[in-house]
Parts: sequence; C-alpha cells; structure tokens
Amino acid sequence: MKKLRIILAIILAVSNFSGCSDKFLEVTPTTLELAEFYYSNEDEITQALMSAYAVLQWPDFVFGEYGPLPFVSDIMSDDVRVGGAHVNDIPVFSQMRFFQASSEFTLSALWVSFYSGVYRANTVINNIDKVKNISSFQKNRILAEAYTLRAYYYFWLWKLWGNIPYYDKNPEDDFYVPQFSADEVYKRILSDLNFAIQNDKLPFSVPNAQKGRITKATAQMLKANLVMYQKDETLYQEVLNDMREIIQSDLYSLYPNCSNLWEDIGEWCSESIFEINYTDHPSDRGWGNPTKAGGSVYPTLIGINALVNSPHYAGGGYGFEPVERSLYDLYDDADQRKDGGILNFVKYKQTYPQASYVPRYDDTGYFNRKYLPRLNGNDKFVGGQQGDADINFRNNYRVFRYAETLLIASELIVRTGGSQEEADLYLNQVRARAFQKDINDPEFSSKKRVATLDNLLIENRLEFACEGHRFWDLVRYEKAVEVLGDRGYTPNKKHLPIPQSEIDQAKGTLKQNPY
Repeated sequence: MKKLRIILAIILAVSNFSGCSDKFLEVTPTTLELAEFYYSNEDEITQALMSAYAVLQWPDFVFGEYGPLPFVSDIMSDDVRVGGAHVNDIPVFSQMRFFQASSEFTLSALWVSFYSGVYRANTVINNIDKVKNISSFQKNRILAEAYTLRAYYYFWLWKLWGNIPYYDKNPEDDFYVPQFSADEVYKRILSDLNFAIQNDKLPFSVPNAQKGRITKATAQMLKANLVMYQKDETLYQEVLNDMREIIQSDLYSLYPNCSNLWEDIGEWCSESIFEINYTDHPSDRGWGNPTKAGGSVYPTLIGINALVNSPHYAGGGYGFEPVERSLYDLYDDADQRKDGGILNFVKYKQTYPQASYVPRYDDTGYFNRKYLPRLNGNDKFVGGQQGDADINFRNNYRVFRYAETLLIASELIVRTGGSQEEADLYLNQVRARAFQKDINDPEFSSKKRVATLDNLLIENRLEFACEGHRFWDLVRYEKAVEVLGDRGYTPNKKHLPIPQSEIDQAKGTLKQNPY
C-alpha cells in the first residue's frame, strides 16, 4: 500500500483545548499544552474531547478559505449559483460548479480542517486508557463520541475526495500514512460508527445544557448517510431498523412551523437531532483567529448585498449562493417551505416596499432564507472579547433533522420491498407538515404522494433545499449525469482533485484522483 507524507502542521499543534459552558460548544479557549502526562483524569480527557468537537465550527471559514458545507455541496447541484462580486470572486466555487476543479483550487482548508478533527479525535481515543478513576460508563461514552467525531471528519473527506490518507493512530512530526481507496475508507468509517452505536454507549438524548453533544441518534443518522451514499444494500435493513428506533423513541417530532425552524426559536427544537452550535456572545473569533470558538461567517457569505430597510435581515452580505428560480417554482404555492426556506425578493418587497439591495454577479432575486443573516444576529457583545461581527452570526448549522429520519426510512422501505403503507406514512408526514395540515385531513388528500424513489428524490430536494443534500442525492440516485451533464459532470467527477500542496509533499507517493 502506498505511503503518503502529509504536511498538516495545524493538527500537530493542538495546543488549545476548549471548556464546557451552558450551551455545548459555546466554549472559552484555554492554553493547556499537550503532554504525555496530561491525560490523567476525567476532566483532562474531556477537555481533549471538547477540542475535537471545536473543529466542527471551522469549515465555514478557516485558514483563509470559505468552505461552509451546505454551499460547498450545493454549488455542484442544480439548486444554486455562485454569486459574489464576479465570476472569479472565489475561483474554486465557479470551478466546482462547472466541474472544472483543479488540484490548485480544491478546498484545501477543508482538507486540513477535517484532518485536524481526525487528529484530535485520535488523541482522545489513543490516550483514554491513561485516565485514572473514570467509570466504565463515562469512558465508553467519551470513546463513542470521539469515534463518531472521527467518523464525521472522515465521512466528509471521503465524500469530497474518496481515496484519502487514513490513520487511526497519530503519527510523529515527519510521517507517512497509507492512502486508502474510497471503499476501504468506507469500511473504516462504518467500523467507527458501529462501535459508537452498539451497547448503549451513547444516550439517546441529552439535557439542554449539553445540546450539541453527540447522541446515539446522531451516530445512527451519520451511519445511514454513509451506507446510503455507498449504496451498501447489505446494510439497508440494519439502517432502516436504526431509523425506526429513532422514530419509535418519541424523542423527536416534526417542528410545526417550517419558517420558524430557521430562527433562534427553532434551534434545538423537537426536530433537531444534531446541530453545530455557533454563538455571537461571548466570542473572540475573528478574521485573524478564525479557529477560535464563536459565530459563523456563512450568513455573511450568502447575505444580500447592500440590503437596506429590511426588518428581518442584515445588510452587508457578500451575495454568494443565489438560489435558482427553478427550485423556487418547483414548490406548490401552498407549501410552507417555498417562502419559509427561500426568500423571493420581489415578493418580499411587496410587503416591505422600502427594502432594497444592489444585485451582484449571477443574481436571481432568490436567496437562501434558512441561513440568511438575521438582524441583531451578531451584535450581542456584552463583556468578554468582541470578535469581528461578520464572522460571528449565531445561526446554528442543522446537520441532522427528524424530517431526514422519516425520508430515509421511507426510502429504505421502498428499496427493501417493505410495507408501502409505512413508506407512504413517513413521506406524507413530512408533506403534511409542509402544508400545515393533519395527515388525515381531507384537505390534504390531494397533496399526498406515493413513496416511490422518484417521489422521494423530489421530496428530499424540497425539504432540504440549500442544506447541502441535492448534489449527493443526485450522485447516489445515479441522476447526476442526466441533471448536471450539461455543466460538465461525468462519473469520474464524483471526487474532487486532491490538493496540490499534498501532492507536492507526497513526492510521487500519492495518487491523484481522475478528474
């Protein structure tokens, strides 16, 4: 097996741990240094675990690059355009949209971020046996969280690049690790998740003060996404059983109001299985220290340029990710997700005629309302250090929602030849919420759909618009060539080119992806 020398200085300099606060991952950095003797008690290993969690906040902006996962994913789909000031404002996005990415423009900061997360998760896994006076219950929980975090970071590396370096023990400063095929990486991610899920190591839910901490349902949802993207039919029934366990737990339910789901009130609501917490207070995250805990720059990135006189949304946005009108028009007019998730500015202006903005490149007049910067969403700096306002919006990133659980279950029932009635029920529960109707209401009968793969693909698009699902769904449904072929997609472009910096450091030992 080929060996790869990868230079990831950031993962070798894990000098900052993060402590807990009332809202999980709203953290205050400390300056505790890594040392062989450090992991001696439960508090110290927990701080190391928090350090592994902290990397979850990085993808939106770190190491001088923007990489919010919903946008990175959707830019390759048919749902959004690039936007920004001009076609080359952030070249990697334009190149990805037209499937012309190169090794020089391929989200290298995400590569470093995710490997930083792997390194930190490994630190927990490989040092927990040093901890004294820790209960087996707590040890297993910490291990299960670390395994799930490692799986999450590798999951994104795997989806984006496929054939990647893999290690489960942290190497020394000058190191070589093997490059695995995408199929081999899949097996190792699956093994991590199986470890986390089995034997009740993880709780099924956590108290409010721990929201943002991994649960069993989180690991089950990640496993479902992994297995379905791999199209591993041997595990469909097993994953379906996981989804049924979540459904039958009665711990989660669809949030009644589609629009409020994306407001502060919708964070960690009944529908939330896992979110990445962001906070505007207190925060010292800034352009010069983006790895500090705090808020998100994603709302600024997709915000509306020079917006004024809006009672809901902040101005000063960079105008990236304009939404395709074809996506907006796909919704039924009575579907609450239409205007609850997408802002049609012409329609908005009819209600708020004083509102206006200055269009930027590729403007469509439609915006990703889910993550738009809310007024006063980044200005509550009272005490503590103030970070840069643009990078500290408190919009949480919704990773897994109960609606996805229902649609995954419905799809897996169809794919395994199970009960059509059960599959229809899960699909139509999601649709009934969208139309603000009871599923048994006669007025909803015309909006019901039969659970078929075609209908489920459409429903996933409607439900998760601008949440980063669409491209991956097209790939796993084998529809990407049909839908995206006119933009240059071919099956070999499922994986991005590996960053050139890594190729250069490998000195011929790292095989580049065909692209």
